[in-house]
Order: sequence, then structure tokens, then C-alpha cells
Amino acid sequence: MFLFLCLVGVSGVLGTVPEPTRTWQFDQLLDHFTYGEISALTFSQRIFEYNKLWNCSADGSVGPLFVYTGNEGPLESFYYNTGFMFDIAPQFNALIVFIEHRYYGQSLPFGEDSFEPQNLRFLSSIQATSDFAQVINYYKTHYNITQVVSFGGSYGGMLTAWMRLRYPQLVDVALAASAPLPMMAKTAKPKQKFFQIVTTDFGMANEKCPTIVRDGFTKLYSMYSKGSSAYADITSSFKLCSSFKKNQFDHLIGWVRNAMLMMAMVDYPYPAEFFGNLPGWPVEAACNILIDEMKMTNDPVKAIAAAAGLFYNGTDGQKKCFDIYDEFIECADITGCGTGPAAIAWDWQCCTEFQLAYPSNNVTDMFPPFEWNQDIVSKYCMKKYGVSPDPIRASREYWSADFKAASNIIFSNGLLDPWHAGGVLDDVNESVKSILIKDGAHHLDLRGHNKKDPESVIEARKKEVQLIKQWLQKSSREISFNVDSPVF
Repeated sequence: MFLFLCLVGVSGVLGTVPEPTRTWQFDQLLDHFTYGEISALTFSQRIFEYNKLWNCSADGSVGPLFVYTGNEGPLESFYYNTGFMFDIAPQFNALIVFIEHRYYGQSLPFGEDSFEPQNLRFLSSIQATSDFAQVINYYKTHYNITQVVSFGGSYGGMLTAWMRLRYPQLVDVALAASAPLPMMAKTAKPKQKFFQIVTTDFGMANEKCPTIVRDGFTKLYSMYSKGSSAYADITSSFKLCSSFKKNQFDHLIGWVRNAMLMMAMVDYPYPAEFFGNLPGWPVEAACNILIDEMKMTNDPVKAIAAAAGLFYNGTDGQKKCFDIYDEFIECADITGCGTGPAAIAWDWQCCTEFQLAYPSNNVTDMFPPFEWNQDIVSKYCMKKYGVSPDPIRASREYWSADFKAASNIIFSNGLLDPWHAGGVLDDVNESVKSILIKDGAHHLDLRGHNKKDPESVIEARKKEVQLIKQWLQKSSREISFNVDSPVF
């Protein structure tokens, strides 16, 4: 007897994300690849479910499962910022499920001790995709669901594509937004580098802005070289909560750089709170701050300080000063690991399986020269965790980003997003498609409908829905589902 209930579909307001109808804990295996005592250990994995759009068809069949493969953060961050799934679910009568990634949010295998070095060994993308497979299998066998569409953005988009590759019997279609798989697998050399695209974004807002940023960094280095006599001015210019010290310089540079690149990533056309309380088109807003500050003070250091402050202080401007160590954490990912416990988890993943070494050069980009290579990362990781990154793991485990034999995967990329250069930017075959979004930032297409959406993202979403419907229809003709057998 199946433990499911078909509901009458209820259409919501387009662009809004409702509260989950159910939050529950799945009893998940700690290690999917070990026999013996460890194989019996489990932890509680958090699931958000929304079932008000899920219902039965006239023939008694049920709608598909829409599943989001959780990212490197608490589940709420992605649930409430992925309105696209809710917008289109009524067209499919879909059941919506978000699965929290192990070691993030509340899905902590060892509770408060999860981030002890000896306990981090169970944190990997391979374990995570195996987690998702267990949850999807549960829904398919207990709810009589025959079709599954997987969604994910950024790292979650990588996981979603890998779900289709590793578990084609469980996932029929995958939408991987802003997923830099070729870059991660080291199978592609981007035409533009990460920081070059950030610079281009600022230049598109106003051609003067990259020059102001370059001048700001140049002057800041000059101030620092003068020694302690300039430290008070640095403290004042950046409104630091405590007096600037010599050993804080590199961290301060990283704090500014992080603000610039994050605003480029989430350069959405309307106010959003995904990575902070930011205005619409935050790159343009930051650029305006740069220009206005130069008009008032003619000081490029104060200009870059004020622009960075937009990211950390948001539009409400409640902070009277900045704690650069609380707001930015240095880690193995030069683009930042976030803050809080999630920063430790992502740092570990970048120290083991993901290679994120992208230097800046001050020639093709507006940032100070900064060398960040495999040797530097390895030394950092060995010192902190006693591990060293495996540079070919992603290639070895996930087809080396070669998708010629794959099917039913959509790779979407916004051209404002610095990560797009490392993504799949061309169609691979008839059922591995690339969708480029001219005015799109980091997985903008996964966000809910907004009246300020640019035409390019509206058209991208239409194409995504069309492909999902097309591939599900094809899949439904091929399904031979035995209700007396587990999907595995």
C-alpha cells in the first residue's frame, strides 16, 4: 500500500514562494560506500516539501516530483530563492521537494562536532548525490511517482547534472543553472577569467568604474607601504570597528574583492536578499557609489571602501562600522566560503575535491595581482585539515564534463555571472542543451517571476519549460514501472 495522497492543485501567486507544507527529517545513511559497523550509522537530513500543487490526473496517475539538490548552505536560502519551481509546478501538477546537503544547515551528521577534522571525512559530493538518490527513491516508491525533474543552481546545479549522470533511472530531466562543470573538471580553459568578467560587469555599468577600483587598490597599497603612520587613515576610510593592524592587510584586500565579485554574481534587476540586503542591479548601485564618492572626496580608497560597504551593510545601512573578519572568511575558495559553519564545510570540500584557484592580475581585471595556485591551496589545506586537493577527482568521478553520451540535461548560464565562462555554453547533443541569458546573473532563471525580469530570462524560462515537457513526454512513453519493486 502506497503512503501517498493526491491533492487538488492550488495555483499560487506567480513569483511568490509559499511556506513548506511539510518539514521532516529523512533517516539518511552516514556512509553509502562502507560495509560493517559504519554502514549502519545514520543522521537526520532535513527535507522541505510543498504538496499543494500536486494532484492526480484523470487516469489515476500522479504528477512528477520536482526536487532541488541542496547547496553549500542552509536549506531556507535556496527554498525561498528558487521561485521558478513553484511558478511552473501547476503546469505539471508537481510535488516539490528540497533536500538539504549533508553538513549544511541543520543536516549535521555529528551535531556540533560535525566540523571536527576527523568527522569531515563523510562530506563529499559523492556522498551528497547518494543522499539525494535515497530520498528520491523513497518518494518514488512510497508516493507512486514515476517521473522526476531535478533542479539546482551553482554547486547545486553541478549536483543536479551529476544526479542525471549517476542515476538516470531516478532522474528523468535535470536543469543545472550556473553550473561551472567544465571549469571544475579542468576540461575547459575559459575565454574570460572569473575576475575579468567581474571587471567587465562594472565597466558595463560605467566605463569609469574599473579605473576607480584599480586606482583605489593602488593607493591602498601605497598607504600600507608607509607603515603605521597610515593605519589610522585606513581604519577611518574603511570605517573599521577596530584599529587596522599590519597583519590585516591581505584580509582587507580580500574583503573588498569579495564584495565586488559577490555583487557581480547576484546582479539581479530587483532588490534581493540572497547574499545580503542588496538593491536592484547592485553592480550599477556600487558603481554609482564609486563615482559619487570620487566627486565628494577625490579619494579612490574611500570610494572602494564605500562601494564594498554596500554589500556588507546593505541598503538599510544599519552598521556603524565593519568587522572584516566577521564579514569575510579566507579559505581555499578565492571567491569566498561564506560565513558561519557552512564556511568550514565548503572550505573542506574545496580542500578535497573542488579546484577553485583563479588568480587576478590587474591587467585583464581591476584587482591587485594575486597568485592562487594548486601548490598554495595544497599547503593551506594540509596545514588546516591535513589533506590535499585531488586535482582530477571531479574529472574521474563525473565523466570529465564530457556529456556527449548524456541526455535530458539543460545547462543555463547568465552572461553577467562571473561563473558562466566555466559552464557548458554550447549544445552538446539533441538532449543536452545550453541556454544563455544575456542579462542574467547567477542562476537568475531559477528565481521566481518578477515584473522587472529582463526579456532574456523570460525567454530562457519558456525554453526550459518547453524542454522539460518534451523530455517528460518522451520519458513517459518509455517508462515500465513495477510497483512491487524498488526503483533501485
